[in-house]
Amino acid sequence: MHFLLEVLWFIFPAYAANSIAVDVSGIPFLKDFSTPMDFGRNIGGRRVFGDGKTWRGFFCGILAGVIVGWIQSLLQANYSWNLPEMSLTLAFLLSLGAMVGDLAASAIKRRCGFERGHSLPFIDQLDFVFGAFYFAWIIVPADLAFFATALVVTVPIHYFANYVAWVLKLKKSPW
Repeated sequence: MHFLLEVLWFIFPAYAANSIAVDVSGIPFLKDFSTPMDFGRNIGGRRVFGDGKTWRGFFCGILAGVIVGWIQSLLQANYSWNLPEMSLTLAFLLSLGAMVGDLAASAIKRRCGFERGHSLPFIDQLDFVFGAFYFAWIIVPADLAFFATALVVTVPIHYFANYVAWVLKLKKSPW
């Protein structure tokens, strides 16, 4: 059980980054930053990322993940928990990796002809985890058991979180 807690603690900034990108879409003062990251450009007649990938979501996601990591580091400084050390650098890399992983999956889905909002099982739930771990491995040694556990626990967590966001009308679909 402690191992699972360690994994969730480690990946939490990426979870925050991945989820907040959708959650900020309805905030009125951020509407000016809703420009699509691909600026409407196409490759081979298809959008690079689509309208759903905005600069607003990208930067707010990274900021949310860094804030979560900062809070984690403050908690660790004040309590002697036996959890992986969180730093601002690690939180930034996990968050940036999560957002880049999500962008990469979006680009792949567009190349395969999938439209925005179309669910691609496992890819949609795990893209950000792959990105987060890939970027984090720049400063943290690879731990395949950590990575595998994060993949396994993320799928049900992702489905549950998306369902809640859909119920709260933050998402148009429950996936």
